[in-house]
Amino acid sequence: MSNAAAEAKAGSQQPSSAAVARAGAVVQSGRGLRTVIPSRAVTHDIEAARALVIQVIQRIDSCLDEEIAALDKAPNFDLKASNDRKSQGLVDLSQAMRRLKPADVDDELNLQLQAFRAKLAVNLRKICLHLDAVKEITAMLSLAIQSAESDGTYTRHIGPQRSPT
Repeated sequence: MSNAAAEAKAGSQQPSSAAVARAGAVVQSGRGLRTVIPSRAVTHDIEAARALVIQVIQRIDSCLDEEIAALDKAPNFDLKASNDRKSQGLVDLSQAMRRLKPADVDDELNLQLQAFRAKLAVNLRKICLHLDAVKEITAMLSLAIQSAESDGTYTRHIGPQRSPT
């Protein structure tokens, strides 16, 4: 096992900078680190590729944590910016995963991927709840606007009709 792999397994599951450097350069972009995946011409280093995948997963995890917390608390959270960060992270993850063969995915990486899937499921549930609430509010506003603009001439009266007395 290489030093990078030993460091990645030993610590808090943070990939070593040496392993990540072998797998791809890291640059600052916007609100966080973004991994730049080099071309496939780089020698196939399994440990470096695993470290890169773990780093990308951790970056997306932090975006998901921020979004999940914001959906619970902050009504003015910028969903578009968060969605852009998640989309870029998923592109990076897809590119990093292409560097691995199915046999290269070890138990540690498999656990990371399972935890990532679970967090994505939580995020999906929160977003669906948020969208359902927006739909309900939109429907109520639409009904209120229709009622305010209508004089009742073309509306259908439901229920028993009363004769004028």
